[in-house]
Amino acid sequence: MASISVTISIEGDPEGSIAALRRIAGVGVGKESTAAADVLSSLETEPTADLPASASSGTPAQMPTRYQRLWENGASGAVRRQPAPEPLPTPAQWDSHLCNELVSNMTDAARRLVAVLAASGADGVTRESLTAQLGIAVDAIRTTQVSIGHALRRVQRDNGNVSLPRPVEFHKAINTYMLNPDFRAAIQESS
Repeated sequence: MASISVTISIEGDPEGSIAALRRIAGVGVGKESTAAADVLSSLETEPTADLPASASSGTPAQMPTRYQRLWENGASGAVRRQPAPEPLPTPAQWDSHLCNELVSNMTDAARRLVAVLAASGADGVTRESLTAQLGIAVDAIRTTQVSIGHALRRVQRDNGNVSLPRPVEFHKAINTYMLNPDFRAAIQESS
């Protein structure tokens, strides 16, 4: 018996195309053999000359771009190796070295905010008092905290993916900004 080659071209959105492929393969359908038979019986035997070049060829280079990505991403049946997950961060404590590194990576506005909080003591500073002392709006404090977060991630990454607590904390219940106690101790140690 001679072999037969069937080429199927499905056009549409990704979900619809995947659903059509599942129906053809009989995945998720109770009667797998009837699903495949229905598809085969609905196909007309036409010469491949009438089909577009992308449908009659099986090479990824001749497929439309949107289908090339499917082919490259595993629709070809090839198993793609996933990248190894990054190791989990190692918990760490603030010390003078990490504190100095963080402060050197901060913007000037962030350094001023940390200096005001360091001078305030363990009780911290209310939001209103902090905005008055720095001469900035509440939104600028949030922007400064984002800047501190970026510097913190940089320090964590540069020191072997360590996990450090946030240096500046906001306690909503008492509307107060304060430094993390370990960070405060590291600042006092380094000064």
